[in-house]
Amino acid sequence: MGHYRVFIGAPPAADLGKDPSSYTWKTIQQPTSSQNSVSIVYPPATLAAASRRISLLYHNVIFDDTVEDEQLGPEADVDELDREKDQTTVITWPPTAVEEGASAPSFLRPSLSLPHPGTYETQETASYDYSDASSIARFPNFQFSLHKLASLASLYAAGKVGKGSRKVSVLLAALEVEGPDTIKIKKGADAGNEVAILKMILGDEEGSVCKLTAWRDVAEVWGGSSASPALKRGDILYFENVTASWDEGTSITLTASPYNKPSAEICYRTMPYTHEDKRLRPDLRLGNSDATIRKVAALVKWFENMAGLSSA
Repeated sequence: MGHYRVFIGAPPAADLGKDPSSYTWKTIQQPTSSQNSVSIVYPPATLAAASRRISLLYHNVIFDDTVEDEQLGPEADVDELDREKDQTTVITWPPTAVEEGASAPSFLRPSLSLPHPGTYETQETASYDYSDASSIARFPNFQFSLHKLASLASLYAAGKVGKGSRKVSVLLAALEVEGPDTIKIKKGADAGNEVAILKMILGDEEGSVCKLTAWRDVAEVWGGSSASPALKRGDILYFENVTASWDEGTSITLTASPYNKPSAEICYRTMPYTHEDKRLRPDLRLGNSDATIRKVAALVKWFENMAGLSSA
C-alpha cells in the first residue's frame, strides 16, 4: 500500500520563529481499489428527502413568470411548444477539442479542479473505478476572484431604490433546474422561430433566492448538450456575464443570453446522481488556505446542512 504526503501552503510569517519540532506531518494512506470504487451516489430516498427540504427554502417566494429575452425586450411574446424534460445523465469530460477555425459555444467553463486528461477512465470504460492518481489529482482550483462576485443581498438592496439592471458574476447553489424546453417566439424579428430555454432557481448561504433564465445556445449547453455536463440541482455554480434585473418590490431575475457570452462553472456537485459525478467533487479540504475555495466550501456546507445531506 502506497502513501502520500500532502503539503498545503507555507507557514505564516508569525510561525517562522517557532521550534520546527512542534510541527507534525500526517501520512495519508493510498486508497485500495475496493475503497476507491465505493459509490458516492445517494440512495433515491435520500435525494427525494433532500429535494423536499430544498423546496421549503423558496416555496413562499413569488417569481414573475413573464418570459423575457434580454435581446428581444419585454414585448417578445412566446408560446411553449415542448415541455419534455432532459433526463440525460451521461457525462463526457473534457469536451471534444474544436478544430482550428471552427466555432463552438463556450458557455460552460471547464473546471480546473477536474483530473488532468488521461488520469481517469473514459465513458466507454466498463468499470468506473477511478485510479488513485485520479483521486489525488482532484485539487480544487477555481479561476475566479471573490472581488468580482455580486451577492444577492446587494442586488436586493439595489432593488429597494428602484428599477435597474447590470451585468454580474455570482456564486450560487442550484435549488431547482427546469428544462431545457423549447418555445416559439411570436413577435419581433425572430417571430416563428423555436428557441431553447432553461430556468433555474438559485440561492446562497444567506437565504436569498433568485430566478435565472438561460436562452438559446446557452440553455442547450447548460442543459447538457455538446458533450457538456448538465447543470443539476445541488450544484455549486459560478456564473459570469449574466444580467441581473430588479424592480422595487420584486425578486431578482438573472438572464443568460448568448449575446452577452455568459459562462457557468460547476464548482462542486453536492447531490451526485451517478458515480461519474465524482469528477465534479474536488476535495475542498486541500485548499483551505485559499479564500475562493473557502467561499465555495462554505456554500457547499450550507447547502448540505439545509438539504439534510451532511449526516447522509
